[in-house]
Amino acid sequence: MWIKRFAIISLLLLTACSTTDTSSDFDSELYSGKPVESLTNDEPPKTEEEAISRGDIALSNKNADLALYEYIRSLSFPNAQHKDKTLYTVGRIHLARNNLELADKSFRASLAENPDNVGSLQELGAMYTKRGDREAGKSYYLRALNADQIRLGGDPNITKDNISKESIATYHYDDKSPVGAYSGLGVLYDIRGDHDLAQTLFRKALDVDSRNVNALVSLGYSYYMEKEYSKATHFTKAALGLQSSNEKAINNLGLIAIAKDQPRQALNIFSRHM
Repeated sequence: MWIKRFAIISLLLLTACSTTDTSSDFDSELYSGKPVESLTNDEPPKTEEEAISRGDIALSNKNADLALYEYIRSLSFPNAQHKDKTLYTVGRIHLARNNLELADKSFRASLAENPDNVGSLQELGAMYTKRGDREAGKSYYLRALNADQIRLGGDPNITKDNISKESIATYHYDDKSPVGAYSGLGVLYDIRGDHDLAQTLFRKALDVDSRNVNALVSLGYSYYMEKEYSKATHFTKAALGLQSSNEKAINNLGLIAIAKDQPRQALNIFSRHM
């Protein structure tokens, strides 16, 4: 009898050790920060959810290194269910630190887990646009819009070849839709001189979030480029009403005044915000 009991106890101990080893696994490839040994003395998390919860708490306490550590630990659990979302969060932390290489790697890893992760697609669109690769940026932005339609049960049928004001109008949205992708795509079409399509995209972004300053500034500038100065002024002032120190909006308002042959007003605008 004691032999059977000893065997059962040994098996339980082996199982517990195996669980601990698995949950304490840590892939340092996506980590950048203080030595992990200095971050915590707590017992390793026992589940993916526990690790993510620890990461959330650390992030809310502004301890980004510990948050990264816990989030990355959550990825090591067998059959983890939230990898794409966790990797997106890891990417956002790296992006906030201007660690673009690890941000890029994290967002791509997120898409490897779920090709339709809207957040990762949107962030990659912005990153590639900023580095000057507009075609790649456009591709990621379009994928973000289509992935959002999949989430909302719509028809994800827009491509770079068939995008139009009419097709954008058919796209469903809610408060979780990628306002940055709509606005970022609008900027790319504005640069090409397709102002009507750009303005449709900016307005869609404002449908998602009517207080989005970037979309308001971009829409105002689009109208400025079309010499529709009344509309340009309206949206630029709306942006300044939300964020009075926004440098782009201030500069644009001054440019509008100059275009309207109002140099004194332009000077007042610039001097008032210096």
